[in-house]
Amino acid sequence: MRAKACIKCKEYVVLHPNNPLSQNKENAFAKQHHLHTLITVNLDEIKDTYKPFKNGSESTAENGNNA
Repeated sequence: MRAKACIKCKEYVVLHPNNPLSQNKENAFAKQHHLHTLITVNLDEIKDTYKPFKNGSESTAENGNNA
């Protein structure tokens, strides 16, 4: 399974092609992290060190959402 991850915030979102709800979450993730470096990787590579993205994540707000 593939995921898109933000290197700066250590958050990820799982990619589910052809799923409208997943695509909405992917778009919210991309919008929130638009100035950060995003990578697409296998979920196995990051699931232990990165945390799942939640819309309106407090962790990104605590970091000040700096670019």
